[in-house]
Amino acid sequence: LQVLYLYKRGELLMNQRKLLKELNLLDKFLFDEAMDDPENAKTMLDIILSQNTNLKHPPGVVDFNLLNEVLIVLIMPFDLFGYGLYRYTFQMKCQEIPELKLDDGATRIFLNTKGKHPESVSPELIELLKYMEHSTDEVSEACESKRIQEMHRRVCQIRASEKTEVKYMQSWEERIMIKQEGIAEGRIEGEKALLKSLIEKKMAKKYSAEQISAMLEVDVSEVENIMKEIQNEKYL
Repeated sequence: LQVLYLYKRGELLMNQRKLLKELNLLDKFLFDEAMDDPENAKTMLDIILSQNTNLKHPPGVVDFNLLNEVLIVLIMPFDLFGYGLYRYTFQMKCQEIPELKLDDGATRIFLNTKGKHPESVSPELIELLKYMEHSTDEVSEACESKRIQEMHRRVCQIRASEKTEVKYMQSWEERIMIKQEGIAEGRIEGEKALLKSLIEKKMAKKYSAEQISAMLEVDVSEVENIMKEIQNEKYL
């Protein structure tokens, strides 16, 4: 019955799965696959930063003065801060002295696909955010940006790839297995907690391990182990 339940749950999850061709760039799987292509990664960074980026990185160095700057970009389909901006950029600064900045080279950018102030960012960035939320032919064709249209062409190739389809199926099956293992683990923990509670009640009535084993139909060695665990907890 438990196995059947887990199978049916997995079947339900499979029915809720989007088809690969239905994924948008905000879906983690398609985003990861698309960003494996350096051209897509460069296009996205060029538009977000409004500059020509260089994806080539120097080998590791010991001199901290030569370390690269750190850029963290989060793209969300909602306004995290509530000011209606498409883009929020943060750098470290002193709370007591706002004009005093910590020059650690770290920049955090939060992008909001639901922005309402187009004057604060480039039209191309707005098009990119709309395309990420709805990565369709219609949205791509409506974009004036040739770079986004070219990105869409590469994204379509990814979604049409049989190799990518197999990888997507495998990743979904792995997620189902993880969920099922979590359910099974939770059930086992629940059963153990219930058994422990029953044994503790029998112990309070001075029943022996053998008697408890017979009453609960549990192996006597397991009963003894749980009894020792209960006794040790009382001495803590």
